Amino acid sequence: MVPRPNVKLCGFVGLCLLLCIHANGYGTDLPKFSETERGHWAFQPVSRRAIPTTSEPTPSQPLNEIDSFVLSALQKDGLEFSKPADKLTLLRRVNFDLIGLPPTPAEAAEFLADESPEAYLKVVDRLLASPHYGEAWGRMWLDVVRFAETAGFNADPARPLAYKYRDYVIRAFNRGLPYDQFLQEQLAGDELFPDNVEALTATGYCRMWADESNASNIHLARQLALNDLTGNLGAAVLGLSIGCAQCHDHKFDPLLQTDFYQLQAFFSGIVLEDKVPVGSHDQLTEYQHRRQEWLNETADLRHELHAIEMEARIKMAGDRRMKFPQDVLAAIDCLPEERTTMQRQLAFWSERQMEYKNDDLPKNVSDEKKARREELLKLIAEARKHQPKPPRETSVMAVAELSTVAPKTHLLDSGSYDQPTDELPPHYPAILRKAETVDPPTFIPPSDRSSGRRSVLAKWLTSADHPLTHRVWVNRLWQGHFGRGLVDNANDFGVLTPAPSHLPLLNWLTSEFIAQGYDTKHLHRLIVMSATYRQASNTRSADDESDSKAIASEQQSPQHIYSSFPRQRLSSERIRDSWLASAGTLNDTMFGPGVRPELPPNFAGAGGWKLSEPPERTRRSVYIYTKRNLPYPLMAAFDFPDMHETCGCRTTTTIAPQALMLLNSSLILDAAKQLAQRAKSEADSADPDAQTATAWKIAFGRAPSSRELEVSRKFIADQQQTIAISDQTRTGEDANRVKDSDLDEAFIDLCHALLNANEFLFVE
Repeated sequence: MVPRPNVKLCGFVGLCLLLCIHANGYGTDLPKFSETERGHWAFQPVSRRAIPTTSEPTPSQPLNEIDSFVLSALQKDGLEFSKPADKLTLLRRVNFDLIGLPPTPAEAAEFLADESPEAYLKVVDRLLASPHYGEAWGRMWLDVVRFAETAGFNADPARPLAYKYRDYVIRAFNRGLPYDQFLQEQLAGDELFPDNVEALTATGYCRMWADESNASNIHLARQLALNDLTGNLGAAVLGLSIGCAQCHDHKFDPLLQTDFYQLQAFFSGIVLEDKVPVGSHDQLTEYQHRRQEWLNETADLRHELHAIEMEARIKMAGDRRMKFPQDVLAAIDCLPEERTTMQRQLAFWSERQMEYKNDDLPKNVSDEKKARREELLKLIAEARKHQPKPPRETSVMAVAELSTVAPKTHLLDSGSYDQPTDELPPHYPAILRKAETVDPPTFIPPSDRSSGRRSVLAKWLTSADHPLTHRVWVNRLWQGHFGRGLVDNANDFGVLTPAPSHLPLLNWLTSEFIAQGYDTKHLHRLIVMSATYRQASNTRSADDESDSKAIASEQQSPQHIYSSFPRQRLSSERIRDSWLASAGTLNDTMFGPGVRPELPPNFAGAGGWKLSEPPERTRRSVYIYTKRNLPYPLMAAFDFPDMHETCGCRTTTTIAPQALMLLNSSLILDAAKQLAQRAKSEADSADPDAQTATAWKIAFGRAPSSRELEVSRKFIADQQQTIAISDQTRTGEDANRVKDSDLDEAFIDLCHALLNANEFLFVE
C-alpha cells in the first residue's frame, strides 16, 4: 500500500500537500509504491522465455511448446504425462470444448476410421471453423461482462436491443476478430470505427450494468452505474479487483481510491443511445453540421411547441415530479436535443418514470393553446421534410458522446456520491503507469461530438506491452479448456490470488498470442493439439502405493494437476444442448431476440414469460432469454451465473435440485422420448438390442459393451414388469400380460437413464 504521512511529524501545510498529491494520484512524481508492490508478478512485462528441455529418456513425448513447459515442471518431481486419451474420449472432449456439442455418431465413426496422422488436426480445424464455436466461447465472455436482456432490481424491465450485443460477441468469435480490436470496439467503437455497425453494437458492453429503472435518487443511480462499469472493466480486462478501491485505497493490492475514479473518468461522458448514425468521421461531421443548421432554423417553432407540451407533461406527471431535485427536473424539462451530457444522463433515469402517454398529451393541453399546438405540429412536420438525414442509421443498444467536454469526475469521500472532493482527470491506475505517463493522457477528439477519452483507454489497454490485458485473456482461454486457469482467479491477478501454477508457460503463451496478432483461434489450436490436453483423465488407481503418492502430490501442488486431464462436468448450457442434440430436436438457427422455452409449473407468477413458438424453444441455450431476476430454472440449477455480477469462473456444485431436474424435468422426459423414437428409426433392424445399441451410440458416441447390453436388457425387462404392475393397479388388467406399449415405455426409461448417466454429463 502507499505509505501514509505521519500526522504528528508533518506541518499543516505539508500534510495538506501530501494528502492532495495522494488523493489526486497525479503530480510531479508517481506515487511511492514499495518494491514488493511494484515487483508483483502480474505487473511485470511479458517475457518470452526459452523453451525448457525435458529429461531424456522419457516415456512422455512433448508435441508442442506447451508440453515442454508442463512436462519439465512435472519431471522435477518425478512425474510424467498420463497415457494419451483414446480417440473417442478425445473427440468428445474437443467437441464439447470448442463448440459445446457432442459429436454425432457419423462424426465419431468417421474419426475412428481415419488412421492418418492428421485425423485429429482435421477435426480441430473443422470445429474452429464451425459457427457453433462462437456460440460456445461467446458464452464465456457473456459471463464475464454479466450480459442480460433485462435491467435487474425490483422491476427488472426488458432491454429489447440487448440481444444484438450477444450476437455481436458470437460473430466476433466466429470470424476470428483479433482480441485487441474486440476490446477496442466494445470500449470505443463509436469513436474508433463509426462506420462499422458491428463496432457500434459492441459498445453495448458499456451499458451492461444492472439498473434500477425506478430509482428515486437519480444522482446515486448514475454513480452506481459508473461504479459497476468501472469495476467490471477492472475485473474483465485488467484482472484486478479495482472495485474494492471505490471507498478507500485497496487493502491488499497497490490500487488507490484515486485510481478507481480516474479510470471511471474515461466513461463520464457517455450517453445511452438506441439509434445511432453510421458513417465515416467526415460523413458524420458533415451530417452533424447540417443537422445543427436545421435545428437553428427551426429553433423558434420547436421551443414554442416544447413549452406548450411541457405544461401538459408536468400536469400528467403530477406528484411523480416531487421526488426529484431541481437539476433533475431541469433535465427532464429541457428540450431533448439541447440537453447537456449530464442532463442526458439524468434524464435517462428520471424521464422514464414520468410515465407519459403521448396519446393523452392532447387532452392535457390547455384549451387556449390546442389550436396553436396543432398549427406548430404542421409547421414542424413540413420542416422535417428538409431535415438532414445521417448517411445510415442502426438500432442497437449503444453509447455515444455529445461533445468534446465530459462531465467532471471527483474523488468521493468514502465512496459517497454526495460527498465529492477533488476533481480528477482520466488516468490509468498508478501502479501500471510508466514514468513518461505521470501526466494525464492527452485526448484528441475524433469529432466535435466525442472527447476521445475511451479511444485512448482502449488503445492503452490493448497495447502489446501491457502487462495485464493479454495475460488475463490467455488465462481465460486456458481455464476454458482445463476447468482451471494457470491463475486460479481469472478476475483477480492481485496479491491475494496464488501465483500462477506455471508462470513461464503463461508468459510464453501470452507472448505467442501477441506475436500471432491476438489470434484467439491460434491459441485454441495450440492448446488442444498439445500432449498436455490430449492425456487421459483419472488413469491412476489409488490402490497402488506409488499411484497413491502421485495423487496425493497432485492434490498438494498446483503444478502437478496437468499430469492427467481433469474430469469436468458439462456446463448448464451444454447439458441442455446435448439433450436436444441427442433427441434430434436441436434447432441450430442462430441469432435474434432471446427465446422463451417452457418454465416449470408455478413459475408464471415469479416474473414468467410468454412462451416462444415451439420450434424456437429448442434453440441453443445461449439464445435463451436472460432475465436477471428469473434465470432459466434448469440452467440455474446447474450453476448458471448470477447476471448481476461478473463471473470469471462458474462454480460446480452437487445439489439435490440437480437430481430432481434430471429425473423430472419435462425437457429431459421429452428428450428421452425423442431419443427412443430416433434410436428405433435409425437402428438397422427392429431387434431391441440393435435399437439399444443405436441409442448408446447417439448418447455416448460408442456402442455398448456386452455387459452393458446385458444390463440394458435386464433393465428393460424389469421396467416392463413394473409398468405392467402399475397398469394392473390402475386398471385391474392382468399384470402378467406385457403389452407393446409397455416395451416402448421401458425403452424410453432406458433412454432417460442414458441421458442421466455420468458418461453423458461429464467430459473425461
